[in-house]
Amino acid sequence: MKSRASIAGHPLHPIFVTIPIGLWCFSPVCDLVYHAGWGDDSWKKAALYCIAGGVVGAVPAIITGLMDYSLCQTKAAARTATFHLTINLIVTVLMIVSAWLRYAEGTTYSLVPVVISLFGVVLSGLSGWLGGELIVSHGISVHEDALQHDATRSAR
Repeated sequence: MKSRASIAGHPLHPIFVTIPIGLWCFSPVCDLVYHAGWGDDSWKKAALYCIAGGVVGAVPAIITGLMDYSLCQTKAAARTATFHLTINLIVTVLMIVSAWLRYAEGTTYSLVPVVISLFGVVLSGLSGWLGGELIVSHGISVHEDALQHDATRSAR
């Protein structure tokens, strides 16, 4: 089922999700460098900026994901998509909370926002797996011509 949010036949949701995933996955690296004493306060700020940038980047990912949500034609696909959506919303809220706590604490030292964001990164990995499941097992955002071409090629 071809994506409703696409350019030249390429679905936008898989493109947009790379922004928050990449930024959010780099934030624990920044946290580790800072909290292990391997870097100065700039690493702590970088973690905050990664998380905040990921939240901003999540907006187009969420919008395009919601546009593709209606492509689910089976109960199994709809159940997987609902779980994927729910986890992503939880992750986004966790990251907003982590960013707010980091901003509010200023120069104080706390591991609470670090743990919250790390938990969000783990959940986003689970959600990414579910997103892949939607594409591979349910054909969401996959053009029918591509599926037929692949089936024809595999039969040879």
